Amino acid sequence: MDTAVPQINNRRRSSATERAKELEAIKGFVSGKNILITGGAAGLGYAFLNHFLKHGANKITILDIDGENGRRVASGIEKSYGEKKVYFVHVDVAKQEEMIEAFEEASILMNDIDIVINNAGILDERRWEREIAVNIGGMVSTAMLAVKYMSRENGGHGGILVNVSQHMNINNTAQLPVYAATKHAIIGLSQSLADPYHYEKTGIRVLTLCPGLTETGLTIDSPNKLLSRVMKADFVKNLEEVSIQTPYVVARGLLNILRLGDSGSIWVIESGHPPYEIYVPDPRTLRRHYKNNMTCVETKVGKGRAITRVCDNTRTSMICA
Repeated sequence: MDTAVPQINNRRRSSATERAKELEAIKGFVSGKNILITGGAAGLGYAFLNHFLKHGANKITILDIDGENGRRVASGIEKSYGEKKVYFVHVDVAKQEEMIEAFEEASILMNDIDIVINNAGILDERRWEREIAVNIGGMVSTAMLAVKYMSRENGGHGGILVNVSQHMNINNTAQLPVYAATKHAIIGLSQSLADPYHYEKTGIRVLTLCPGLTETGLTIDSPNKLLSRVMKADFVKNLEEVSIQTPYVVARGLLNILRLGDSGSIWVIESGHPPYEIYVPDPRTLRRHYKNNMTCVETKVGKGRAITRVCDNTRTSMICA
């Protein structure tokens, strides 16, 4: 995907006063909100949880398949923030019936849902059926239920849905064909749900977050989840060439995206830098024109004859998968 002019990344360094105002604006936006996070027991989800609590969220429900870790997280939060602040619901996001029950329980526990962070995902190319079930089926299930519970059409007051995809270099996806495909699907889901046709009816702002390489359990164990052992060496080598960031940086960036992002916007956070927005280009702008089986980019007249420069500048070097 082509990269738009960064809206946050190119700003001059904020002064202490400006930063204080920014934090105040973020807190004012998050404070008092009820938030649901899928995959909230570890990794990015856990970082999101802590940042929302820090900025005054009212109640948070985390959904996760890891029952032991989820209960431990909820118990630890209770000691720091008090009772009835964070709830844990044990659920497999790939199972629709469980998700229906989980959303119903979360709605009762928090009385309302204002923000849904659609974050749960796995990387396991060897079990690609499961990977698709979680990364696409689970994402779609969460998104549809978020719309059901927050939509103005159903008596809700609108809200925010954040679908978490991933930002990857196309040169590093050869070993992750299924995973990359599932992350592409999230972009299509978000763009469709963010269409004005839906927004005018639901009042739900749909955002897409695309973190770059981030230090989580999924990333650390990923070399052991490839289709074959032959791919492992090349994959590890590729990873060594990419800057890795912490979940803390991504969670901090998400708070700014929630405050500034328009519905349908796609945001990248990579290499520990502030977020920047990208866009899905119009396919017509990427159309190739052929002459004699060659891609014609530009024709000039030089020394009495036509000179055709041939190149392929229609492919982007980076994608928000």
